Amino acid sequence: MPFFVVKRDLPGVTPEVLQSAGIRAKSCCAEMTGEGQPVRWVRSFYLPETAQTHCYFEAASKSAVEEANQRARIPFTQIMEVVEMTPEMV
Repeated sequence: MPFFVVKRDLPGVTPEVLQSAGIRAKSCCAEMTGEGQPVRWVRSFYLPETAQTHCYFEAASKSAVEEANQRARIPFTQIMEVVEMTPEMV
């Protein structure tokens, strides 16, 4: 299944807001998967210097990732398909 990165600009975000967003993302992905549209939140990285997050999802389509983020009410600036590479893969 393809992987996607969701980029977000979150100036002034607090750790509590990030945790709440993560709980909503996890819940919405589980809900969509239960409805037959598999979406999995893999992980997120917060970049304090730029107040951005890069959140990685696995899903059949970009539109599924977009829907999961909209359901979770988490703003985003961009969603792009990515190619995963790990040390074990090379």
